[in-house]
Amino acid sequence: MRSLDTTDSLRFLTRTCEPCFNLLMSSRDDSLASYLESLGVPAALVAEDHTVLFANSRFQALKTDGHVLGMRIGQVLGCMYSPLLGGCGETVACLLCSLRRSVEQTMRTGEGLRGVPVSYPHRDDMRRTFSVTTQRTGDTVLVLLEPGPAIVL
Repeated sequence: MRSLDTTDSLRFLTRTCEPCFNLLMSSRDDSLASYLESLGVPAALVAEDHTVLFANSRFQALKTDGHVLGMRIGQVLGCMYSPLLGGCGETVACLLCSLRRSVEQTMRTGEGLRGVPVSYPHRDDMRRTFSVTTQRTGDTVLVLLEPGPAIVL
């Protein structure tokens, strides 16, 4: 049995088939981390259940301790609904979340979305707004958080 190298590990972590992974990484640096860092905005690969599988440093900085892997996006962003019963993605308010709907639509259809406005109530009682861009990559969705009107991240 052969051991996994870095490329195999990244492909496994992102749950991406080999052809899709190669497409994602073509003409990029040799690592997913380098690619995500090069995007210049908070970026993360998320699973179908909206958990963060991999994130760049800008996305990690959205949480004071930087620990975002395994968390759902709403938890990372401090959505006031994420601590409620069921957690992020499971409350009635989540049905209206444009970030959640964007990730689900991209996962379901395979079509990426660009510049979708997102506005949500933060736990500090302030409303946070930004734009989200999504792109399906194998069994994951690449999520980019981009400045929108009055962005406060």
